[in-house]
Order: sequence, then structure tokens, then C-alpha cells
Amino acid sequence: MLKISLNKIKKYYGDRLLFECAGLSIYSGEKVAIAGTNGAGKTTLLDIIAGIKTPDEGFADIRGNISYARQLDEDDDDESEEINARRDSEADHISDKIAGEFGAPAGYETHLSGGEKTRRRIASALENPCGILLLDEPTSNLDISAIKLLEEKLDAFDGTLIIVSHDRALLDKVCTRVIEIENSNINDFDGNFASYEYQKKLIFERAGFEREKYLSEKKRLERAVIDKKQKSKQMKKAPKRMGNSEARLHTRAVNSKKKKLDGAADALKSRLARLEVKEKPYCPPEIKIGVPDHERIHSRAAASCGSLSKSFDGRILFDGAAFELPSGAKTALSGPNGSGKTTLVRMILERENGIWVSERARIGYFSQDFETLDCEKTILENVSSSSAHSETTVRTLLACLLFRRDEVYKKAAMLSGGERVKTAIAKILLGGFNFLILDEPTNYLDVFSLAALEGVLRDYGGAMLLCSHDRRFINAVADRCLIIDEKNGKIITYEGKYADYDLISL
Repeated sequence: MLKISLNKIKKYYGDRLLFECAGLSIYSGEKVAIAGTNGAGKTTLLDIIAGIKTPDEGFADIRGNISYARQLDEDDDDESEEINARRDSEADHISDKIAGEFGAPAGYETHLSGGEKTRRRIASALENPCGILLLDEPTSNLDISAIKLLEEKLDAFDGTLIIVSHDRALLDKVCTRVIEIENSNINDFDGNFASYEYQKKLIFERAGFEREKYLSEKKRLERAVIDKKQKSKQMKKAPKRMGNSEARLHTRAVNSKKKKLDGAADALKSRLARLEVKEKPYCPPEIKIGVPDHERIHSRAAASCGSLSKSFDGRILFDGAAFELPSGAKTALSGPNGSGKTTLVRMILERENGIWVSERARIGYFSQDFETLDCEKTILENVSSSSAHSETTVRTLLACLLFRRDEVYKKAAMLSGGERVKTAIAKILLGGFNFLILDEPTNYLDVFSLAALEGVLRDYGGAMLLCSHDRRFINAVADRCLIIDEKNGKIITYEGKYADYDLISL
């Protein structure tokens, strides 16, 4: 049964075409992933399906009730009061059953962690009876156990699912179709995300082969035309010593040959004009991020603690916990939502009693709430405000992150979630920091930016504390782990990859 039909849709961002779609149909029971780079329009497409935004051209035919867990807590300026009121009402009424399953409080509380807020949004979306479920980055800030629960819930969901997520493992397990927004076009692929990536690889290779074949044939025809023309020009006139009759015969023979050569050249030019042009295959710009040199921390550790105790609202988070963050190591901090990861990060930042931080440490902090960004400032102003580098250096790095030309003048308030992440990361990388603390830096990033971030963090030579629930990401970047054991308030240190610890702890 047809659930969603998009007909001759176009959507613009200012005067830039965000995407267009001649026709797209999604049927009952399908589980669809939307893929594309940050800023391509994935969230906008979900908003159009949800009825929150309208296309600039064409129309969307939606047949069924919708439940929508959105990406960010903030309301869009163009949402109606009715939609905002409905969302607030849904967020404030979650049954004890679904709240218990996701480990989220039934009522909204202002002090909730990012993971707990995400759990409530997902629980609310799943609790509402619906035929169409829309999820925008549902794994952001979720711990690993919650991600696995979400996988189970989505696998069992019998309605139509449309999801935007950077979690490749989730998309591989749940989705059977991928809709891609690329270069303002909407493309359709059968299979999960791994199948989509393989199909894209084959398409790119085939397009590259056809492009090379076209260029080779074009070059051959162009050379053949030139060759025929040169031979035509080189046909000699009758020598002066020839008699009239011989000269006439010679001229007739030469003209006949010239006519044939010119005709052959014209035929080749006609073939050249009819040759089907094969454009260079589109490939998202490669993201390469470089980190400027920074002053090293020469002590053994960037930060450490021998006995840490902390309570919050009568609940013990840490009880005699100990940890060390070596100055040359990349440490992953893991634990369930609400176990105190962000609290520990803030205690290190504030250098609370009992926590030692090297005097030479210059800490660059990425917050999952984008606290380091001023929404009233542009991308360029945000990054430049904490950097001693020239505007040329700043703009070069921003260009590597796909912020080009006038895009650097976009205000932070207008950016997508992934664009905010990249802006905050650029600000940190150009800040001259030798100790990075990153709290969920992969949230909202597209897979291309995610791969680039993995690479730059692997190459980073300073100290690093990385809070993330993205299993592939922390295994690619971190070489040691701190695991918060919420049962006894201790911190377990494991000198090795998280995947190895996960196997041991099973």
C-alpha cells in the first residue's frame, strides 16, 4: 500500500537548489534510510514528509499518521504554534512502560543528559500509534545498550520507517532501502547501507570507465579530423612543367582525392558531434583536515585522580573512583546514559578538588550541546574568535570541511546539526589546544565527515578524552578505555581497544 508519494518536488535554501525529485514512492512496511552529506537536505526532506515544511514546487501525498523524533531540541522558526504545542504535549506524556524500557524518566526534567533526552524522544515516537515513523539521528548521545534496544524495536516495527542516521551498523541491520540526496538529486537504492555503499562504488567505477572511453574516442576522432584536413591541404597542385592535358588530369585526380578527404573529415566531425558526452562522475569532495602544531604536554599524564567522589540529587555517581589520562594517549570514556560521563568531563574542565590537570594543558572542549558556538555569529566569526591563525588559514580549514566561499558567513543558528559539529571541531583544531575533550563529536555527521574525523583524530599527537557511543568510531580512534561502572561508582581502566574489552566483558 502506498504511504508516501513525492511529486515533482523542489526545495531551495535561499537561491540554492537543495534538492529536486521528479517522483518517489514509499510503501507500507518499507524501512528506508536517507543518506547524504551534511547540509544536503536530509532533515528538510523529513520535515516535508512530516508536514512541518512545504516544498517550493510540487507536492507530497502522505497517507497515514506520522510519529516524528526530530534531531535537535530547538524549534524551527517556521514551525507553527500548533505543531510546537503538539510536540511539547507528546514529550510530557510518556507511559511508565515505554519509559522503563528505554531507561528514561516518564516526565521531562531540565537536568537530563543528552542521552536521556534522546531516549525520551525515541520512546515518545515509538509509543504513539503510527503507520509512518520518522527518526532523525536517533542514536545521537545514546549508549550502546540503548542503541541495541532501538535496533530491536525498529526491526520489530511493522509500519513504514524513514530514518536519518550516521550509525552505519544500525542502518545495516534495520534498513532495506536507501534514498540518497546527492548534488541536488534524489537517487534510490535497494538494500541496506553496506549494499548502498557497494552499489555506489560500482556506479562510480562504471561512470569512470565510460568517461575514459568517451574521452579516448573523442580524442581519436579529433585526431582523425585533423589528419584528414592536413592530408587534404597537402595535396599538390599540378607542376608547371606539365602540359595542359596532363595538368587537367592531375588536377581532376587531386580534387577527387581532396573531396574524399574533406568528406571523410566532415563525416568524422558529424560522428564527433553525435558522440554521447559522458560527464565526470560526481564524487563528494574529499575532506582532509590538518591539525596545526601545538605545544606538547611533557608530563606523564594530562590529568589524573586518585580518589573521586561525587553525588547528584542524592544519587552516587563516583565513589573513590580513580583514573589517569596519559599525555600521549587517546582515551575513550564509556558508560550508560546518566552514569556521569558529562559530569566527569565538566569536573576535569573545572579542575575540581581531587582532580589534577597539568599546568601546561590547554584544553579544547567539544560539547554535545554546542556550548562553544555563538548562534548569533557566523561560521567564520565563531572559528576565528579563539584562533591566533590568519583568516586565510581559517578559511582553508573551513573549505576542507566543505564550507566554501560565502557559506562561511552563515550564522550558526542556521546550520544543520552536522554543520554545527564541523564548525565546533574547526574551532577546536585551530585553537592551539594540546588536550582535547570531545563529548559525542560524531553526532549528526555524515559518513564522509565521520571518516575524515576518524583520520585526523588518529593523527593527533596530544592527549585526548573521547566520549562516544559510536562503536566503530571509538575503535578506530581510541587506544585505551575508561569505563564507568555505575553499580559501584568506580572507573575501570582497560589498556586496549573497546572492542576487545567488550568481548572480555560478555
